Amino acid sequence: MIKKESVARYLFFILGLLVNAFGISLIIKANLGSSPISSLPYTLSLKYPITLGQFTFLLNILLIAGQMAFLKKDFQKKQFLQIPISVLFSLFIDFSMHVLYFVVPANYISQIATLIAGCAILGFGVSMEVTANVVMLSGEAFVQAISLRSGKEFGIVKIFFDTTLALLACIVSLILLDGIKGVREGTVIAALIVGAFARFFNRRLKFIDETFSSFSPQEVIPEATSISATSSVIITIAREYGSGGRKIGQQIARDLNIPFYDSELITLEAKESGFAVDYVAEHEQNISNSLLFELIMQDYSAPIEKSLCYADRLFVAQSRVICNIAAQGPCVIVGRCADYILKNFPNCFNVFVHSDIDSEIKRIVNEYGVDAKQAPSEIKKINTNRANHYKHYTGRTWGNSNNYHLSINSDAIGLDESCKLIEEALKIKMVSQLDENLCMAN
Repeated sequence: MIKKESVARYLFFILGLLVNAFGISLIIKANLGSSPISSLPYTLSLKYPITLGQFTFLLNILLIAGQMAFLKKDFQKKQFLQIPISVLFSLFIDFSMHVLYFVVPANYISQIATLIAGCAILGFGVSMEVTANVVMLSGEAFVQAISLRSGKEFGIVKIFFDTTLALLACIVSLILLDGIKGVREGTVIAALIVGAFARFFNRRLKFIDETFSSFSPQEVIPEATSISATSSVIITIAREYGSGGRKIGQQIARDLNIPFYDSELITLEAKESGFAVDYVAEHEQNISNSLLFELIMQDYSAPIEKSLCYADRLFVAQSRVICNIAAQGPCVIVGRCADYILKNFPNCFNVFVHSDIDSEIKRIVNEYGVDAKQAPSEIKKINTNRANHYKHYTGRTWGNSNNYHLSINSDAIGLDESCKLIEEALKIKMVSQLDENLCMAN
């Protein structure tokens, strides 16, 4: 990032802080509770002659210290920028509270309207910070530190963190103020809808990020199609659970004396993404079907991979790993939307392996130790997850023969014959492609 782009991004980030501060202040002026992150500082400010901004600064310093304790040597020097940012943010909060002194909603309807307006402004400010993509606020950085160390979903940790702050605010309020003040229905509403507003604005601020990026010379990355047609083949195998697709892939890799990648990818994806290995293993081919879950769990406030949620960030890391592997030479890759990720690689040969349900049950019981009674539901669950994951990231239908060069019923012809059929079809495709390239050259 050159100086011009860096300055532009930081200025835009600071402007986002100011917008954020006005959003928080407007939420508080609605008198229906504060946002979760501000609940504890606001409650304390009602008791002591210290401003909301000053208490916010103290909380942020504690959160920075917490990050250092969790991350230790992994705490990057750049994160110390959170300290001056916290100073600015605290000043902006006190400034906005002063400027909005006249906002005193007269009735409940106007309170709700003020609350929603504050949430929209806060969401816009968050989106500006995400678009700037320079550094995180202390609250989100603290949650990320816990998430990376524990391997837990950012959204789950964020919900726990926000809930803890709100509960602490309630306890402090009961002790110091003889009743709960600063935490009401508005706190819950803010927790639910600020993320929706942020995602709404994220899409509409994309042009600003592109403008910032235009300030710097762009790195030229060769397209996948630059790989020559005579380079080594990449075999991708998508498979139903229990169909024997993994075994088929392993055998083909042995026959052709090329690398095989399945569970081996998990470690590589963890290194690329920064997630714990256990987290990658659990989440790499799963997405949520629930709209409410997506609403709450979306990591809208972390400027990582252009504000992708963690599922998207993991898919990006997975895609990079698969492309890097494919660029290194011939191999067999199992699952993980590899057929789609490598769609521009001319020597990619895509296979889908399926089987009948009885054979799949027998295989996972005998080979994987799954309980016979649980086997049918386990097969359905895993295949549904794979199908949803594939649909979500590719827009295609998992198992549709149009997406693959070859679709095989492994139970109908057996695993050994399936391997031979795939290898024979691969030879035919490579010869055909070579002939086509020769014709084009002539």
